[in-house]
Amino acid sequence: MTLETGFTIDGCKVIPQEGRIVGPNGACRVEPKAMAVLLELARHAPQLRTRQQVVQAVWPRGHVSDDVLTRCVAQLRRALGDQARPARLLETVPKRGYRLCVKPIALPTEGSEAPTTQAAPPAVARGTLVVLPLRHLSPTGQAYVADGVTELLIMRLCALRDVRVISRTTASRLAQADGGMVAIAQACRADWVVEGSVLQEGDRVQVVVQLIDAHTDVHLWAADFVRDLQDLLSLQNQIAAELAAAIRGQIGHVTWATGRAPSMSPEGVREYLHARQLMSRRTTAALRDAVRLFESVTASTPDFAEAWVALAECELMLAHYGAPDALQLIAGCHDDLEEAFRLDPDSPVACAARSSARLFFERDLDGAARDAERAVDLLPQHVMGLLAMANVCVVRGDFAAASSWIARAHEADPLDVGIAMNVGDHLLLQHRYHEAVQALREAVDIVADHRPSQLRLAWALALEGQGDAAVALLARIADAGRADGPWLEYAALVASACGQLEAAQRYEHALGNLARQMPVSAWSRARAAAAAGRIDDALRWLQKADQQKSSSMVFVQLTPAFDCLRGLRTFDDLAARAVPLSRMLGEMHPGRRPTPEQA
Repeated sequence: MTLETGFTIDGCKVIPQEGRIVGPNGACRVEPKAMAVLLELARHAPQLRTRQQVVQAVWPRGHVSDDVLTRCVAQLRRALGDQARPARLLETVPKRGYRLCVKPIALPTEGSEAPTTQAAPPAVARGTLVVLPLRHLSPTGQAYVADGVTELLIMRLCALRDVRVISRTTASRLAQADGGMVAIAQACRADWVVEGSVLQEGDRVQVVVQLIDAHTDVHLWAADFVRDLQDLLSLQNQIAAELAAAIRGQIGHVTWATGRAPSMSPEGVREYLHARQLMSRRTTAALRDAVRLFESVTASTPDFAEAWVALAECELMLAHYGAPDALQLIAGCHDDLEEAFRLDPDSPVACAARSSARLFFERDLDGAARDAERAVDLLPQHVMGLLAMANVCVVRGDFAAASSWIARAHEADPLDVGIAMNVGDHLLLQHRYHEAVQALREAVDIVADHRPSQLRLAWALALEGQGDAAVALLARIADAGRADGPWLEYAALVASACGQLEAAQRYEHALGNLARQMPVSAWSRARAAAAAGRIDDALRWLQKADQQKSSSMVFVQLTPAFDCLRGLRTFDDLAARAVPLSRMLGEMHPGRRPTPEQA
């Protein structure tokens, strides 16, 4: 039994995975960060926790103002019915911090109110491992070899079931920050840190890896491997297995899975590692280059399942980004995944990719759910599998499970701006606007000029009622001299949310003019038209988005932009085709925030 499963405080029941507190005033939800504050205080109750200790535990990157923590505490007091003075449960110690006065009692697993569907996330990990980018020491300019070794090692360590493995993006950002090993470990609350180097000379590679106890700075394990370049892929399995063995005594039994490494030429290994480096950049140009390299690898090494999967992932991302050849890319993705499964029927990464393809492009919700469950069962820490589970659950309308899964993905890669933005997207789909604002602000904290997050934040602010702040943010991020398509779309959404219909119509008209000069997706046209109150145009563009297999159509029943269309027969029929209503869970009205009983 753990507090994360659920606990009681003086008669109040707390369900952390659902973000729910059942207090004297009934059941209510609290923000994820407020629940994290309560968990931090509960773990140490009845001891005092300073404000600095709470902030460091809940916001490890810092950059949080005092009023944010104060607001979280106030929200918790309302949910716990503890607003009288002096406080009965949650005490403020002036100029010092906070104290939970009553020691919590963990709920038995069978008696808790955690999500009961098969989509419930696994238990909270008992330790955290971070792999820092291996240093590139080679005199040549092939830094992608060290990058590739790092990524593959992290991927294999994701098979650890009782350890939270920090993903590559967050590890890279931590390594770039000042403060040394201690600061890195504290920032992600790591128990172990892996560091090392890669030295390449011709077709020979030396890999040095060491495991460090983050609490004592003691080296627990170290090894020096020298291999031919073509043996580098199989070496990752050996390193990962030895690292798992080094921490198994403290963690307990670990189920370890290794795949067969193919026989590759040194040039093939270089192409594969270079392609993975390009793939990690997630830009359209880099993905196109990665596709060409992966195609070369699969041609020279057709029995390499991981290369087929990576090729399919690139094609899937390009189609999701709205590439003009999306239908061709999806067809290629399907064929490449079939080949990957022929070579490796239990590939968890292939399962995650096929889940996304089935959900977004085939509208096969049941198949997507089976693949996502298989992916996280085989590779519990793989972020794409966790995101696949979250997306399946949110489309089903199972918001509690969706929030739990995407929280797991965010925990594994807390400094990935894309995942942080996805958290905000999910909250927008659930119409939880205040929490969406907080999540998207965190995304902007990670990358200050990340425009997709900024645009979503402006819309969330407007939906929450902070119209002036939304308009001011849009003005700051407008392109000098011209407005681009995404900005015009969100400007229309913000104006509509602020009740400024004429302004929304002007932005929608400008977006239509821009579409004569450059491609603008049918989904964007539909959202802007709905914001402008042009119902017939919105329906027409939605029908076109459906015909074009837009990956966004699976969310059509949930997105706030189309609240004005609900109840119209054309819209309801279109939404039912996108995701059949028979596959939704319960009778919850799509797009509406569930009551505590429904959640």
